Amino acid sequence: MAALLAAMAFTLALYVCVTGASLAVHRARRAPMGMRAVCTSLLTYPNCTFLGLPLCRALFGEMAVLYNASALIAFNVLFFTVQYSLFTGDGVNLKNLLTPSLLATVAVIAMLAAGLHFPDPVQTVLSGVGSMVTPLSLIIIGVMLSESRIVETLREKRSYLIALLRNLGIPLIALPALKLLPMSADARLCVLVYLACPCATLTSIYAIKCDTEPEFAAHTVLLSTLLFAATLPAIIAVGQAFL
Repeated sequence: MAALLAAMAFTLALYVCVTGASLAVHRARRAPMGMRAVCTSLLTYPNCTFLGLPLCRALFGEMAVLYNASALIAFNVLFFTVQYSLFTGDGVNLKNLLTPSLLATVAVIAMLAAGLHFPDPVQTVLSGVGSMVTPLSLIIIGVMLSESRIVETLREKRSYLIALLRNLGIPLIALPALKLLPMSADARLCVLVYLACPCATLTSIYAIKCDTEPEFAAHTVLLSTLLFAATLPAIIAVGQAFL
């Protein structure tokens, strides 16, 4: 439990630092508010659910589900308060935290800490539904790629910088601090892989919803996802060497 709390605190602190640094840089460059919101979201939030969860579950086993839960709590706490306000221009509203996924995640962690379990019939159903996460995630990503205009994405020069920072730069910067966390080497590597995931698809969804640079957001999310095939092996190799 201590390792999960450490992972959640570390991930939340990293998100806060990346958000602050991105806003400072784009404010200094006098970027429009819409571009500040989109770039900050693209840089800060990885796709730790659709890609991170099935990937880490395949690499690290069921342990990855717990660390995904801690990463998801950190993600939701910051995204639906600070980041949401950047997209909408409204103030921070703590009621936005009351999402079904966050409440369910907190409940599951509390049950694990208390040693509580669902009855066998319920557990069987939940396990069956949970086993669908990996194939459904990959199907969703495949549909997203098939509906995107690859050529236009590859021409977006600004997207390359953000995608490389998201996939490589930020996890490598976090690596020295990650090594200090009180957890096993495999757990640290699992957290590192979550941090190295491409830009979250939720950024593109909210960019479209709030009409804040939706095309740029979509292109960058797609490019980051495509580059992930090359950046992931590099991150894993570095993590195995230093963690």
